[in-house]
Amino acid sequence: MIYDLMPFSVADFPGTVAATVFISGCNFRCPYCHNSSLIKPVEGITAEGDILGYLDTRTGLIDGVCITGGEPTLWPGLEDLIIKIKSKGCKVKLDTNGARPSVVRKLLDAGLLDYIAMDIKAPLKKYGLFVNDGADIARVEETAGIIMDCGLSYEFRTTVHEKILGADDFKDIGVWLSGAERYALQGYKYSDGVLDKELCGTSPCDIKYLEKIKDEVTPYFDEVLVRS
Repeated sequence: MIYDLMPFSVADFPGTVAATVFISGCNFRCPYCHNSSLIKPVEGITAEGDILGYLDTRTGLIDGVCITGGEPTLWPGLEDLIIKIKSKGCKVKLDTNGARPSVVRKLLDAGLLDYIAMDIKAPLKKYGLFVNDGADIARVEETAGIIMDCGLSYEFRTTVHEKILGADDFKDIGVWLSGAERYALQGYKYSDGVLDKELCGTSPCDIKYLEKIKDEVTPYFDEVLVRS
């Protein structure tokens, strides 16, 4: 369900001045998750009407909406919300963990998305560290293939934490997603909402480690970005 709205962002939707909508509920258990309060579906503090009304007041100022979570594709109301947002003349970016390929394909086939970002948690052989249902691993692989063939601008992205993924893991990701348009490395940052504080700690990912990983994966992708 809809949880909240961040009214303005220039970072969430590449090349677009956007608002960001948060959907609660997630089926993964990522130790570094900084939105862990949204893992369980919770009553929102922002209603659909608030979002649509806000967009009406920002015509010409807000160009797009990023829908993130939690995991938005778990919410039955996602398609309807996107249709309403598109009716306001806004582009839509979807953030997803890839566990619901049928939803992603349906939205793409309906022409409802303008940009899609998929979180790549690990090479497939290590996804067991992040999922609650092992069947989601095959679904993640399927979604990645759908996105690479979708014809839209897209990115894959991975949160980088030295305790969780090593250089060889990123090479495996590179081989898996070889030829993808864009891959973003996001350095771990501590926040009060981190799911597993004991494992992840409070220190941010070392920029030198990020640059090392970038060098490892650059041959596999058209573009590699570092977000520290």
